[in-house]
Amino acid sequence: MGFSAGDSTIDSGAPLARPLYRDDDDGMQSLRLKHLLTTDIDPAEKGRLIERLDRSLVVTGARWAALLVTGERGLQVLVAGEIPPSIHRQLGELRVRRGEALSFPVHVTNRAASQGYAVEGAVVAGRDAPQGHVVLGFPLAERGSARRIDLVKLVADDLSGLLEGNALAAQMEHIRSHLSLVHRLGQQVTSIHDRGELFEEITRLIHRSLGYEHIQLLLTNEASGRIELIHASGPFAPQLMTAGFSEAIGRGIIGRVAETGRTRMSADVTLDNHFVSHAMLPNTASELALPLRLGARVVGVLDIQSDRRDAFRRDDVILLQTIADQIAPAIEQNRLFAAERQERELADTLADVSRIISSSLDSSHVLEAVLQELRRVVPHRGCRVTLRGDDGMMRVVAARGYPDDELVRRVAFRQEDAPLSEPVMRDHRTLIIGDVTREADWVWQPGTEQVRSWCSAPLVLGDECLGWLCIDWPEPDFYNTEHGRIVRTFADQAVVAIGNARLFARVKELSEVLEQKVADRTAQLRDARDEIERKARELQALLRRLVGVQEEERRRIAYDLHDSVAQSILASTYELQALRRRVGDSPDLDQRLTQCQRLLDSTLREMKQIIYALRPTVLDELGLIPALENYLASLPASVPIATDIRIDGTPFTLGPEADLAVYRIVQEACQNAVRHAGARSFGLVLSFSETWLEVSIRDDGRGFTIDAAENGLGLVGIRERASAVGGEVTIDSSPGLGTNIVIGVPSGATAH
Repeated sequence: MGFSAGDSTIDSGAPLARPLYRDDDDGMQSLRLKHLLTTDIDPAEKGRLIERLDRSLVVTGARWAALLVTGERGLQVLVAGEIPPSIHRQLGELRVRRGEALSFPVHVTNRAASQGYAVEGAVVAGRDAPQGHVVLGFPLAERGSARRIDLVKLVADDLSGLLEGNALAAQMEHIRSHLSLVHRLGQQVTSIHDRGELFEEITRLIHRSLGYEHIQLLLTNEASGRIELIHASGPFAPQLMTAGFSEAIGRGIIGRVAETGRTRMSADVTLDNHFVSHAMLPNTASELALPLRLGARVVGVLDIQSDRRDAFRRDDVILLQTIADQIAPAIEQNRLFAAERQERELADTLADVSRIISSSLDSSHVLEAVLQELRRVVPHRGCRVTLRGDDGMMRVVAARGYPDDELVRRVAFRQEDAPLSEPVMRDHRTLIIGDVTREADWVWQPGTEQVRSWCSAPLVLGDECLGWLCIDWPEPDFYNTEHGRIVRTFADQAVVAIGNARLFARVKELSEVLEQKVADRTAQLRDARDEIERKARELQALLRRLVGVQEEERRRIAYDLHDSVAQSILASTYELQALRRRVGDSPDLDQRLTQCQRLLDSTLREMKQIIYALRPTVLDELGLIPALENYLASLPASVPIATDIRIDGTPFTLGPEADLAVYRIVQEACQNAVRHAGARSFGLVLSFSETWLEVSIRDDGRGFTIDAAENGLGLVGIRERASAVGGEVTIDSSPGLGTNIVIGVPSGATAH
């Protein structure tokens, strides 16, 4: 590039061209010097000088006066009085170098004499060198005198003082403008945090305030060993930024400055063997490059180019070096701030990404979320997730950004068939390949022909590498170590979600297997339960049938006993009574007949009790309550138990089956209380509600443990009888606390 300078150092004695600029009150308006030439003396100063020349005519008596001032554009002539045009022209054609004393040529003196004037001149002195010359034209007729010469020197001294004062004022203004520029630049570089905006503001301020044609800001890239254009200002800046520019450190003026850290200037690039021209800056005539240093480290170069030779003044060079010294720490601070902000944004993004990809445990959703959110942290054209399966095969389980994502997702291969997978899977390394076409171990996979730059990070969960996450770009050398670091950080976040999803999938698979086994077992248990219920129903039906057969058999036996045995006993009693009447007076025989009579009467009573126990006729004839009262009243006198019966509510008829069931339950409970519990009291309470009869049976016997007696035939029979008529039974008993049996039977209950 045409940004270059020679090896010469800045010579303080060499004349440097001064770039003209204007720094207004707002500090932002300035004139850029391109090819326009302007005078060194502004109109106000010129007016004051002519006014002094007019005053010199009065003091000296001269007819005309001329002030010859040497400047950057050459000799400038200011006149007062009636100077002949020919003399004015010849004075303007004089060639006088700046800082040299003037010796008037003979032809100028002769021309003045021919016009009737005698010429007297004097040097207008300066601090370091003459600033110009003053020439006064006196009438030739007047004789010269020493006093006239002294007057001319006095005029020269007066003009010298005026020019010196103006120079000092201009220098002060120049310094003020420089300080203003440094102050504004210091404010800008500390208040702007956006990197691109900072670079633009630096070049803009220098360009507009100092008026140089081309301002370039370049930063070193230590990794690549080059210095790269970051921003530019000037007429060709857009083209330069679009085309881009970088130079090897050590090559050209910019490269030499980046290497040595010393300011370099080329007053005339045509005489500089280190200058390298650039097609976009063909008119570069001089160049100044200043290092941007942080201690001993050069972070960049501020390069300024002008279309004029000797364009850089010494004070401007000092100013620019001051600016460069301010820019370097500002750029580093901005870099650190940008890096910190980037890290913070990356951390926030990764936290957000982690929340998003962890919001679901579905494996396909997690993989798609990983690839979707990856674009937020690192640029890429294509991305893939490759995982190792249970069979050891590597499979692309998710892909995005390829011409045919489905084709890429069908890829499966063995790990040993892809040599680049070894450092990732075994060593857990992050790989960056600048150009896969130059990589000998690269293995092309179907659908990935677009890949040139490639970056891969392992998916490490604990000590196990599940696979890798890779991104690619269709241009070579796109990814650097920073990209690799970001991808690795993202992969470390993503692998947790991927691991959770895989674990969830495994748990889901095992859960489905378990659910199937549970379903199968449940079906088996359901079948077994149905079989048990069927058997239970059969047993209940059999039990009810057995109870029914039992009751029927009792009724038959009771009728048989009543119609046969009881009648025979009764007939025997009648025969025995007739025999006693025929025997007459035989005391011994009468006594024996009386004993027989008593035995038959007792047998008949017992037979009646047996018949009543087998089938209480009172139950059929009078109902449940009279039957229970009669049963309790007919207990043998030999049974030492007190009985009590109470009726609550309005009695109603349950039905034959329910009456018989309640009667048999009370009969069974009473027999248990007498035979097994040793009870001294037996209480019976019948509570009638509108649709429900509750029978409470209580005794004060020795009681029993429910669990131990649960399977006893007595309790089973009680429960079955109640269940047969739709009733419920509650049994409460404890050893030493008696027994309480509560039976609930609905009204209108029938056997079922």
